Amino acid sequence: MSPDHHAEGAGVPAVIPARRSWLSRRLHRFGRNGFSTQVYLIALVIALIGPGLLFTSILLMRYASAERARFEQDARENVRGIGLSLDRDTAGLVSVLQTLATSPRIRQGDFEAFDAQARLVRESIDLDVLLRRPNGQEMVNTGVPRGAPMPVVTLPFDQDLARGTQRAMVSGYVPGPTPSEATYAVGVPVMVDGEVGYILSFTVPLSRLQGILSREVVPGWTTGISDRSGIVLARLPDPEAVVGKQRLASLRQVQSSTPGVWEGQDRQHKPVVVIEARSRLTGWMVATSIPQALVDARVRRWIWAFAGFGLLVLATSSLLAVNLWSRVSRPLRLLAASGPALARGEAIPRVSSPVHEIQRLGVVLSEASLRLRTREEERDRALAETKRGLSALSESEARFRHMADSAPALIWMTDETGAVSFANLHFEHLFGLPAARFNDDGWHQIVHPDDLENFRSAFTEAFEARIPFRTEARVIDRTGAVRWLQCEGVPRLDDAQNFLGYTGCNIDITDTKNAEEHLLLLIHELNHRVKNTLATVQSIAAQSLRGLEGAEADAARAAFEARLLALARVHDVLTRESWEGAELSAVVADAIRPLEAGDGRASRFQVQGPALRLPPRLALSIAMALHELGTNAVKYGALSTEGGTVEISWTVRRLDEMQLSLRWSERGGPPVKKPTRTGFGSRLIERSLARELAGEVVLNYEPTGVVCTIDAPVPPPGLLERKGVAAPTRIAPLPLAG
Repeated sequence: MSPDHHAEGAGVPAVIPARRSWLSRRLHRFGRNGFSTQVYLIALVIALIGPGLLFTSILLMRYASAERARFEQDARENVRGIGLSLDRDTAGLVSVLQTLATSPRIRQGDFEAFDAQARLVRESIDLDVLLRRPNGQEMVNTGVPRGAPMPVVTLPFDQDLARGTQRAMVSGYVPGPTPSEATYAVGVPVMVDGEVGYILSFTVPLSRLQGILSREVVPGWTTGISDRSGIVLARLPDPEAVVGKQRLASLRQVQSSTPGVWEGQDRQHKPVVVIEARSRLTGWMVATSIPQALVDARVRRWIWAFAGFGLLVLATSSLLAVNLWSRVSRPLRLLAASGPALARGEAIPRVSSPVHEIQRLGVVLSEASLRLRTREEERDRALAETKRGLSALSESEARFRHMADSAPALIWMTDETGAVSFANLHFEHLFGLPAARFNDDGWHQIVHPDDLENFRSAFTEAFEARIPFRTEARVIDRTGAVRWLQCEGVPRLDDAQNFLGYTGCNIDITDTKNAEEHLLLLIHELNHRVKNTLATVQSIAAQSLRGLEGAEADAARAAFEARLLALARVHDVLTRESWEGAELSAVVADAIRPLEAGDGRASRFQVQGPALRLPPRLALSIAMALHELGTNAVKYGALSTEGGTVEISWTVRRLDEMQLSLRWSERGGPPVKKPTRTGFGSRLIERSLARELAGEVVLNYEPTGVVCTIDAPVPPPGLLERKGVAAPTRIAPLPLAG
């Protein structure tokens, strides 16, 4: 190597450290002295203009999205229009075939007369008519001269039509002698004596589809129709290149958020947007592919315009900021130089500046230098006031501790980490542990082991979210007895909304849990006694029917037992859910189950309504009403005769509050007329039930059967299992037990 090479190589390491040293010095100076006002002014300009540019860019993005959506919507409307045109054309052909299929000449076997009729149709619509037997034997073909031999020709839908489908069918792509002679077929069955005797069809050239596409063509778009197998039937432009071939798979690569819109590549591997719609009558797919460049052309122009405008505004604002900086920097340097004099207690001359804030700062500094000597006295007074405040705070804490120790509850506090920082004396009285033992994790010793994890989870979740919490837990007192505590806590914040910890109160609810358990025991005992009573009734009935023999006696015994079991299930509607409520569908099903025939016949009840959970009061009242209506229907109404039916339906609507409207309607029973005397059951339904439901109950004696409507308010959504009302569902009648 030459000496020059050595010299050049030796110089590089010396340059790089020099550059790094300069950069390090600049960064150190900025970190020590801060940036100049020029930098901050430019940053201020960017901060002022940036949100506007950001907002404009957001608007541009929203515009691009809206423009894309509008473009896709127009394309979808175009594709749907083609699909509707295809359906209308197919429906017209089907209508002509169905009219020809009713010709009596076919059923009479007069094929010459029918041939003449079919040729008249061919002249009007320019389509060949074929009449064939299900095996493919042609009987009439308007495409061949009269008297010519008729071949056997089969079409793809022959087997489906021969099964007696009794509806029109459209085939897919049917190859011809040449690609230009390919067709598709439309066929309908001709019924003779209840069976498919013939198949009547049109042979339609694919050029007919090309004509439909030409009416909806858009420059720059490629539109096509493919059959159910994906074979292309028609396309514009350049149909000869793809008709009869499989549809291009690369058109559907990524599906967009809009149904029926895809992104993919065309045959030239260029990105396109594909919009699809399926024909309702034929099942064919109508699709349009649009070049991505055409979709994005308008939005791209706006993006370039926005970018140029943003750069122009930013450059202009930066120049103005530099000009302003030159007017601001000199008085600022003078103010910075007056700092040492202010520290020495010397008077500072006022600095003039065209900027009001800088001039005001100079005045303030000048006046501050004159008041510097009085600062020490003010500081001494502030220290004295601070001492008095600390003394008052100490006294306040003492009052709080005395009040907390005197309160008839367990009061506690935590710090910001969750550790217990205060516990009143009631903890020591109840658990035999000094308050200091609860400072860390001492409370773990008093919580029952089975409730420890749930209590810890409730506190931890509330602590992390900084929200109030309430929970119940079992504890072990100083005697070893288990007690129930209701624990509540709220977050504690300072004036700056900084989290300081939790303040809580625990109340002994052991004067409440025992009462709840006793009440639950009474409910279960009542349920047990009701079931025992029903079992006794069942035993008495079995002994009474024991002497009867024969099929009728067996059927009566089975029906009686089934209805008795159904009555027991009606009682279980609420007890099995701890009297917290019941689904209206379950209340209705259990109420009508004893009224069913129980012999395997079809149900005589039609039940329909949305899912709705009722509170106990409303569930019991409606169950009572349905029981009374069912009893009357069995004695005098629709269920007293064969063929009578009952329809039970309900709806839910929202006004100021949720409203339930339930309707009982009888049909097919004996003629009904309003009774001259109101019985106990009617008074119970119309008066007592309406008062219990806080609603309105109307009982009408229509000639066709009794109709009862119940309108009642439903408690707020908070008492329901789900907010809102589910979509209406059809509820099938439940079979009888036994």
